[in-house]
Order: sequence, then C-alpha cells, then structure tokens
Amino acid sequence: MSESDARAGATSARPPGRLYYLDYLRAGVVALVFLHHTAITYGASGSWYYSDAGSSALSSGLLTLLAAFDQSWFMGFLFFLSGYLSPPSYARKGAGRYVLDRLSRFGIPLMFYAFVISPLTVWLAQVTTPHHLSLLEVYAEKPFDFGVLWFVETLLLMDLLFVLWARWLRRGDLDARPGGAFPSRRALVAFIAGLGVASFLVRFALPVGATFAGLNICYYPSYIAMFVLGLVAWRRRWLDAIPDAAFRWARSAAIVGVIVLPVLLVVGSAMPNGAADFSGGPHWQALALALWEQVMLVGMSIVLLRWGQRRLNRPSPFWQGWAQASYLAYIIQPVFIVALAVLVSGAAWPALGKFALVGPLSIVAIYSAARLLRRIGPVRRVVG
Repeated sequence: MSESDARAGATSARPPGRLYYLDYLRAGVVALVFLHHTAITYGASGSWYYSDAGSSALSSGLLTLLAAFDQSWFMGFLFFLSGYLSPPSYARKGAGRYVLDRLSRFGIPLMFYAFVISPLTVWLAQVTTPHHLSLLEVYAEKPFDFGVLWFVETLLLMDLLFVLWARWLRRGDLDARPGGAFPSRRALVAFIAGLGVASFLVRFALPVGATFAGLNICYYPSYIAMFVLGLVAWRRRWLDAIPDAAFRWARSAAIVGVIVLPVLLVVGSAMPNGAADFSGGPHWQALALALWEQVMLVGMSIVLLRWGQRRLNRPSPFWQGWAQASYLAYIIQPVFIVALAVLVSGAAWPALGKFALVGPLSIVAIYSAARLLRRIGPVRRVVG
C-alpha cells in the first residue's frame, strides 16, 4: 500500500498538512475486508480458505448481499488511494529510491505470505477434519500462492508502470499541480457507463469467479481505472475541495444502489438460468451488475472522501496507531480469521451469530497483533 505521510498543497478550503483522513479511511476499509472474508466463511458467495458449513438460505443470502456491496467498491477505493498517494512519494524519493522502496515494501511481504502465511492458514483450515495434514505435509503438497496479497502483487505492478511513465514517458515536474475543476455529473456518469461496459465485455472471457494467474480479472477494469484516476486526482487537486453538489449526487447514487441490489438479485435470479447469468456473458443481468458496481464504486468513493475530509482530518494517536498498522494487518488477516472461525466451529450457533462474533473479534485481534508486530524493528522497516 502507499505511504500515509503524503502532503497536499494549500487551498482555501483546507490548510496544508498531513492527510489524516486518508490514513483513517484506508484503515477502516481494510477492516471491512476482514468482515468480507468472514462473511464468505459463513455462506456468502466467494472463495476463501475456510467454510463453516450449515448456513441457511436466508443467512447465505444476507451475507451475499453484504459481500456484493463490499466487492463493488472497497478494493477499487483502495487502488484510488494508492494512486493518489504515489506521485508525492515518487517526487520525494526519485525513481531509483521509489522502485527499491516498492520492491522491499511489497516484495518481501509477498514472499513471506507465500511461504509462511498461506501454508499456515491452509493447515489451520483443516485441523478439525478427520484426516488433516501436518504442517510439513501442507508445505509438501500445496502450491504456494499470494492469496489475499493479490492486491499487493497488482499494486506493485501498477507502481512500476507508474514509474516507467513518470521517469521516461512523461515530461514535466510531478510536483507541479495545476489543478482543475472536480468532474461534472456528466463526466461521472460517462465514467460509470464506460467502466461498466468495459467490465461487462471482460466478463465474456473471464466471468465472475474465474481467475487468471490467481487474479479475478473480471474486476480489473475498475481497479486499473481507479488507480489511474487517483494519479489524475492528485495532479488536478480534485480532493482539495469536493463540491457539495457532487457529494449530494454521490450520496443519492449510493443509497439508490443499496436499495436496487436486492431487487436486482431477486429478479435476475428468477430468470431461467438463475443467478449464473450475473457472472458474465450476453445477459442483461451481467450488464446490470457491471453497471451497478461502478455506480457504487463512484458513489461510495466520493461520499467517504468528503465525509473523511469533514470529520476525520485531525490527529488522533489512537487512530493513527491503527492506521499505521493497516498494511501489516491486511497481510496477516487470514491466520486470525480462520483460527477464530475454527475455534467456534463446534458451537451450535446459526451462521449469522457466528459471523456477528467472529467478524468484530477478527478486526480487534488482527489490528492488535499488527500493532504489536510493528514494534519489531525489521518488521516496521519493511511495512512502514
């Protein structure tokens, strides 16, 4: 993830200084990632290391709604923040130091995850099964992968491409920020439509649920677009003052999107092929879902940014500690989520009850562990 010590230029709407609210928003969205993976554990649609069987159709449906809402915007929002904070970091460090920093900050966690976190999580996920493998057997049999660090893997590639553009293809000073008007409503609608159609077309070849090299390519049009949009937003100073009209429009779009989702899923699933047509192909459900996702992505991003500017942009030792630990928390999350789920797997509770317990406990446990681990010098030097 990108640095949290980026600086912004002075504006009449907000004095220069550290963008605390971006740190806090990132930490909050990372916590939502933990809830997302916990929801999948207890019946939501998606892939995860561990599944607690026994979810009812009602609880599975409710958790799937939550997961669909999350998936529509939260990772794209993180890519936007990373793109927005990349230019000031590059300007401070220069191309060489920036690349070395990224290779260390992203590359070392990727290797640690593949060789330690991932096999340990796989082992934990099957310790209660009758013929569970030992940790050594897991190492011998399981191919290593980057799991949830697909985000870090992708961000490393995006950052390296950004350096190539900034160093060799672009002329001018990255510190120069000429500014520009915040995108109009018409521009936002065009962005949503274009991105929705692009996602729809990509899903002809790689529908939702299909992977390529371990990556869910069906979501990559929005990930790439949001990272690039973050670069543009920094250059044009869009976050210096988000207009009231844009905030109100985005809030309305997000509210309507939340209301529309269950209706869309119920109506679309009632068609002859059921929910399968949402995944991709020449189906109205696939197009509707792709467009809905972009409405939520743009709407939620603007709402959170504006709310964060107004409510969160102040120093807080407590929240800064959590924000500083968010990257490490993201890395270590699977071990804690799976371990807690396994611990309560024998309880005769409904899935929603287990989710209500394991979700919040996971957030507290993961962030607490990450804050403790950051006290170790070598760990802090790598993850920041």
